[in-house]
Amino acid sequence: MRILLVTEPGVDGVFRHVEALASYLLEQGHVVHLAYSDVRGSDRLNRLVERVTEAGGKTTNLAVSNAPGPGDVGALLRLRKLVKDAKPEVIHAHSSKAGALTRALVLLGVRKPIFYTPHAYYGLSGKGGMKARFFNAIETVLGRVGTSINLSAGELAFARERLGIPQRRLRVIANPVDCARFQPATEARRREIRDRLGVPAGAVLLGSVGRLAFQKDPLTLYRAFAKACQRRADLWLYHLGDGELAAECAALADELGIRGRIVRQSYLSEPLSFYQALDGMILTSRYEGLSFAVLEALACDLPVILSQAPGNNDFLDMGLSHCWSAGKEDADGFARVIGEWVQDCGNKRPSNHRQVAEERFSQRACFGAVVREYEQAVSA
Repeated sequence: MRILLVTEPGVDGVFRHVEALASYLLEQGHVVHLAYSDVRGSDRLNRLVERVTEAGGKTTNLAVSNAPGPGDVGALLRLRKLVKDAKPEVIHAHSSKAGALTRALVLLGVRKPIFYTPHAYYGLSGKGGMKARFFNAIETVLGRVGTSINLSAGELAFARERLGIPQRRLRVIANPVDCARFQPATEARRREIRDRLGVPAGAVLLGSVGRLAFQKDPLTLYRAFAKACQRRADLWLYHLGDGELAAECAALADELGIRGRIVRQSYLSEPLSFYQALDGMILTSRYEGLSFAVLEALACDLPVILSQAPGNNDFLDMGLSHCWSAGKEDADGFARVIGEWVQDCGNKRPSNHRQVAEERFSQRACFGAVVREYEQAVSA
């Protein structure tokens, strides 16, 4: 098949999904075309564009951000031209901006099977106000175009019950994780990475990864970590990511007196070393689609501490052996479960996390289901 993938972010979880899907499709012998934006780009985006081009696919830079703007009109016209030139049999958009542009193609006469993976609807945040109503209205209208692939049961429920999208236009197919790439570290490898980071021997290292933005709620993470540090002098945090709350996070770390126990990095081209340095992973998000970071942590057999939020709740129902949770925005609750996790670290209980990742979230199972949806749409 000839498949056009459309994405706005070129970094973080959405892009890692697109990158992995493109690789899977190419390995299966499909022709992949790519529409992307370098506004939020990365070295991995550059390599993906090169790989698609070398394999004979066509690409175009939409050059848009995730916010609505006047440049969206030009991006829509460039996207239509790419469709005309590449003649894809299927178009699959990822994230809200790419989803809006791709589904707007029907207004320009494009008649192709369209798929859309939102990677967490903005309305899942629970925020009120004009912005939330605007995005919900857009998703409600455009949800009648093509097929929406939701990543979790919580995301599906929101699409059906809050956005009013017909069930026949909704599917649930989880994010996959590459278990061959993400594996537990040996003790020697863990020590090597920690030495390079300057983490003291004997420290208990908790990690978190994601954009420093409202969705991920890093401020609750810092407040909870500071409270937990009052009881554990050996507790450290490795925080990976960048975003609009970076300055506020730095100021809060200084205010709470925890900057000296936080290892901060804004970006890693290869995130495996991040997970292999950790003793456990924490995600304080207000909402998720189905977090790539959590899946990668499971593949590395790490304990996880998660917010009780849409997307994360799916993990809480999987029977994970080393999983703790607290309510959204509940710094005291997170501090308490961080303490419970640290105390459990010394018990050396057997973990089933890697087994769950291998059995439920393989690329063959998840991306294979996506390809079957493509094939059914084309045959119809």
